[in-house]
Formats: sequence, C-alpha cells, structure tokens
Amino acid sequence: MEKEKVENYLNSLSEKLINRKVVEGSFSDIANFPLATGQCIYVLDYKKMEVTFQKGITQFLGYEPEEFTFNQIISLYHPNDYDMVTRLIKATLQFASENDVSRDVGYFVTYRIKRKDGTYVKILRQSNVFDVDEEGKIISNVSMITDISFIDATEKVQWKFEAPGLDQKKFRKYVRIEYAGFFSDREIEVLKLLKDGITSSVIAKKLFISKHTVDGHRRNMLRKSNCISTIDLLNFSKINSLL
Repeated sequence: MEKEKVENYLNSLSEKLINRKVVEGSFSDIANFPLATGQCIYVLDYKKMEVTFQKGITQFLGYEPEEFTFNQIISLYHPNDYDMVTRLIKATLQFASENDVSRDVGYFVTYRIKRKDGTYVKILRQSNVFDVDEEGKIISNVSMITDISFIDATEKVQWKFEAPGLDQKKFRKYVRIEYAGFFSDREIEVLKLLKDGITSSVIAKKLFISKHTVDGHRRNMLRKSNCISTIDLLNFSKINSLL
C-alpha cells in the first residue's frame, strides 16, 4: 500500500472522529509501566493525529521525542514489510472505528522497524484500545513494542487480533477487503490450484500458460508475502483471507 494512500486514510479517519466525545484512558497506568531493555511504549491519537505519550523510544530506537511523530511512524516500517503491515493496521482501525471494542482488545503484529542509526530490528507490537468515544469505538491506542530479533530473525509479518467476544469472522472480512489486490488475479488462480496440490506443470496446462510463467507467479507471491515455501505461502494466504 502506497504511503500516500495510508496518509489519506488516516486523515479521513481523523475527520470521522473529530466530533466524537472522548472517554479518556489513564496515562498514569502506562507512565508507571515497567519497561525492559528493548521495549518502548507510545499512544497514537487518531483524532488529533498525534503521539500523545511515549516512553523508552530514545533508549530503544534512538529517536528524540520531537522526532517520533505520528506521521513519521509509518515511514519506519521495513520496505518489504510496509505493504502488509499497513493493510493489517488499516483493517484493524477500520474495524475498531466501526464496531464496539473493549479496552481488553489485543492486537499483535510482528515486523521490522527502523532505528535512528539506520538499522532494522524485528519487533512485536502489542496494541490495545486506549481512548474510546461514548459508543465504545476507538479514538486512540497504546502500543508496546518489544525487540524479538533474538527469537525471530525471519522476514515474516505475523498477526493476531483477540478480545472478549470478538467476532473473528466479521473482522476477517475487513482483512479480506484490505488484502484485495495484494496478489494479481492470475496469481490467485495459481494459488488456488497450489492449494489443491497441483504441480506447476499441470497448472500451466490448466491455465494455458508456460511452466516458466507459473513458476514466475509462484516466486512473485513468495516475494510479496515474505514466505519461503509453498506451505508457508498457503498458510499466509489462509490467515489473511486470500483463499
């Protein structure tokens, strides 16, 4: 997803939230939260489009408070992770802004983020609803990010979204909408046949294309999804409602 599209979405979300009355969370709870080495915490306010709280950012990522802004954060994702992460975050925000969510909601996603020195680190981002409006819809969220590079050196973007009473089936519809166009129509055709255990040679005959072209589609899908095998690709596609 292009950065301009993400920024346009965030602007439109801010406009949608502008007249909503805020039921504020407690900053004291997160201000006193103990952080380990390789952790930091921050609050993103989607109504104000501001970082309204941060702790441990300089120690972990190297950015001074005035450098770690709302608009800068999305530019810190690794280029190979950017498309997937922004699609997932948009799906989650869209769901949370249109449905009642509890503060117990937990959104977990792994990806690589850029430090000020230019290096990337693999992190787990755990986000929870912080401020809501009177109807229980999201205004801001609090995120804690943790360095997990010592246990996960892969390039995979993985996610989990859970909350008491969360309608997973409904949420996955939002994910499916955001992942529309992630793979081309032809790649989806190839993917569906791979799901049935069909080889590249047979797929080529079924689709009236060359085996070389089929293999090219397979390589493209692996690259886009940061997957390393067909099984990995099929699991990724199922999780993200591409199949």
